[in-house]
Amino acid sequence: MDKNKDNLHKNIKVNSKNNVVGIDKLTVNNGVSKFSKTLHETHRIFVQSIHPRLNDFFEGLNDFFFDMAEQAESNALQNAYFSAIGDTRKNKTELTRQFAKNVNLIFQKFKSNDFVYFVENNDKLAQKTKPNLALIKEDDLDQKLAINNVIAKISQVYNKELYLLNVRFTELAQTNDDLDNHANPIGPDAIVNAFALSLKVLKSENKIKLMIIKLFEKNMVESLGPAYRQVNKYLKKSGILPSLKFEVKHRTSTNHSMNNSINYLAQALSEEDENYKKIASILEHDREQSSQQNYAPENIVQFSHLSDALNQITAELFSDQELAAKKSIGPLELKDELLKKLKSLKAISSNQRIATADENTIDLIGELFQFMVEDRNLPETIQLVLSKLQLPFLQIALKDKTFFSDKHNNARKLLNIIAESSIGWSPETDDKSVFLNKVKEIVDFILKNHEKNINYEKLIERFIRFDNKIKKRASITERRTTAKVSGRERLNTAKQKTAELLKRHLKGQKVPALVREILLKPWANVLILSELRKEESPELFSKHRRFVEKIVSASNPDNPEKRTDEFIQSVCEQLTDGLKLVAYDIKELREKSQAIEKCLKEINGLVESKNTIEFIDPEDILKLSKEFNEDSSVGELIENPDHVMQAPTDLPQIDDVHNQASLTLVLGEWIVINAKTQPQRVKLSWVSPISGKLLFVDAKGNKVKDIFPIELADQFRKEECLTMQQIPLMDRAMSSIAQKVVRKKA
Repeated sequence: MDKNKDNLHKNIKVNSKNNVVGIDKLTVNNGVSKFSKTLHETHRIFVQSIHPRLNDFFEGLNDFFFDMAEQAESNALQNAYFSAIGDTRKNKTELTRQFAKNVNLIFQKFKSNDFVYFVENNDKLAQKTKPNLALIKEDDLDQKLAINNVIAKISQVYNKELYLLNVRFTELAQTNDDLDNHANPIGPDAIVNAFALSLKVLKSENKIKLMIIKLFEKNMVESLGPAYRQVNKYLKKSGILPSLKFEVKHRTSTNHSMNNSINYLAQALSEEDENYKKIASILEHDREQSSQQNYAPENIVQFSHLSDALNQITAELFSDQELAAKKSIGPLELKDELLKKLKSLKAISSNQRIATADENTIDLIGELFQFMVEDRNLPETIQLVLSKLQLPFLQIALKDKTFFSDKHNNARKLLNIIAESSIGWSPETDDKSVFLNKVKEIVDFILKNHEKNINYEKLIERFIRFDNKIKKRASITERRTTAKVSGRERLNTAKQKTAELLKRHLKGQKVPALVREILLKPWANVLILSELRKEESPELFSKHRRFVEKIVSASNPDNPEKRTDEFIQSVCEQLTDGLKLVAYDIKELREKSQAIEKCLKEINGLVESKNTIEFIDPEDILKLSKEFNEDSSVGELIENPDHVMQAPTDLPQIDDVHNQASLTLVLGEWIVINAKTQPQRVKLSWVSPISGKLLFVDAKGNKVKDIFPIELADQFRKEECLTMQQIPLMDRAMSSIAQKVVRKKA
């Protein structure tokens, strides 16, 4: 076993001074507690499982950054990627060692019943908490967001495995509080943060580390599944809750005689959804006040009859036709349709009624789907397809207490995830209907199999994989779009600054036509290039700007201070060196240099003038012909400055909600533009650090428009642009329904 594995498999030292809660409750062999032995073996199994893949992951970084360097659109980017190759190759062993060290420290803290593995990265707190792992600094916001995204994905994909691990680790630690994903020593929070912190050994800039974290999500998340299952298997074999099954605990009904439905709405309270809790409380109160208590159990419609009626309605509405073409009924009309069907099946009579809890569920599902079809966040076509789920989801809600109460219910999560992924969808960006057909496929599958035990977790996992492939293609286009717009903006800014510099130094000066031609044509390109590279070569940037002042002062015959031969030689050398940077023709470069040297020496009286030098009158120095501008990269900008990079001044500066909305948009947020004419969904992709402009792209990553915040605020005010809510569909729906129920009650 190599040194890396030795580090990864390093034993947890047993500290007899640690007063671990419950440690004596487990059997002890040879002076070593079962707790310590079990924890050590858990640590070993986990790291041994992920070590080979982690090693391959770090090996693969070289190829990834090499590919990125080949595709880089600038020298700066290419240099950054090549530096990253050397950095990751040099520190590969140290990265593995540091990750192992971080995981080892987490297990040590778990052993001491200290489940706070990470502290804020400041010296005072670090001194108080030793040993500790310091979180990413607050200013590394992009890294924090990336870390949270990976944690969320792992939590979602391995919900079942993590539930079993959390309960078993709670039992192992003998703690009074239930441990969650945050306290789990191999949970997503611990492992992803341990990985991110190991990147501190790299000297690369933050954006390189950010890319590595995102690559971890792509290449390493799937490796955690086998590791989690192996640890669960070991803990089960070791007698840590061997009979444990995956389940979500909720309150059980205390009055089964009053309700034969599996779902008892008023008793399905969950701490997790406060809106549902509010709704259920009101409905429970209404139930207690209702006359249902006078109905004997035999007068309550059996759940099997409800299910039969719903199945018949489903069969009639969704026979063998295309989903979008089938007959549909309004979400709030389903209840009446169900009553009609029950009567036709003779499953309900005049002295019978549906259980209040079931009736409440039917009403609530109706309200949910009514909200969905009115929700402008969902594209209309997607609304139409998802609305077909009302019938199967009603049967799910009648059978499953947790559909409304638990935000982690998988059927509910599936609806949320599809809705979230659909927010930017349009027929134009899905020209081959790939995404639409996938949603139809899922809906059709649920319609046909909803009475069986559908593995919604698997459906979610497959849909996320599918959606990630689409988003990956779009993100590549989006990066290119952003780079193109950013590059163009940087170039325009460099041109504008160059034009301003040349205008400032030439204004009111009397210089030869030759000098003006050189400054406004080839030397303007040198200045533009220097402006673009000023962060890399600040000295060269300053030198090229000073050249303008030097050549203008040396070429003005009215300047009383005459220049020496040495000064003129220096100017000519700077001219030659500068023009080489823009690949100036060697022969022409030599001719230009000789012509400038001769001209400057004549002006400064160092040689006798043989020909009359053509000087430009100071009043005409900035008057350029159309032909001159065509050959100059900045000539037009000297006469007509480009105001594209400046926010319009004719719009009102109003500090209102619309202005705040335009200023607080975050990257990745969607809005609707052209709302009154041709509505289009666009995402904020980039905010210019130069002009402050906001770049919006479509779902494919193509540029749609860029706009200043003040312009966007004005369009918000005129309702030409509309914001879109980024809150999960079910959360928004439950909030809306809760408000409606409260108003109705009042």
